[in-house]
Amino acid sequence: MKESESIELKRSLAELKNGLNSIAAILNKHGAGELWFGVRSDGVAVGLEVAEKTLRDLSQTIAAHIEPKIFPHITTEIVSGKTCVKVAFSGKETPYFAYGKAYMRVADEDRHLTAKELENLILARNREALRWDNQPCKSSVKDLSERKMRAFVKRAGLAWDKSLILLRHIILHR
Repeated sequence: MKESESIELKRSLAELKNGLNSIAAILNKHGAGELWFGVRSDGVAVGLEVAEKTLRDLSQTIAAHIEPKIFPHITTEIVSGKTCVKVAFSGKETPYFAYGKAYMRVADEDRHLTAKELENLILARNREALRWDNQPCKSSVKDLSERKMRAFVKRAGLAWDKSLILLRHIILHR
């Protein structure tokens, strides 16, 4: 096991805050990943003392400090004979924030997003929904001008057909 753009390793729960920053960064870049506690950054398992309360506290900390909310799968795993904690997470509601800040995963590190980078992330997520041709038309067929449709068809390099047939063709081939 080694760190990557979608896997973060932490020696102990003392590194929890940095681990949550990594969750936000990985979600913003890949939409899913894993955070391991009890594993050094070089991949060697050192293990943890894990009680049921440990997993509950970890879950509550994630819920309190990651926005939008995620619902990770938190389990104990045996790695090289040592008890470790695996946090598997996913989400599609970018951007994600940890402790009120947004991060992006680059290689195996988490970089704080600037305001412009954050704006680009939000625009990328909403690009399809914001396209003008995805908006419903408020006009009826009666509002359409055959003259304007003929000009559009000519400009598009298409052959003119009767207006209703043209509209049916456009609607069916969107």
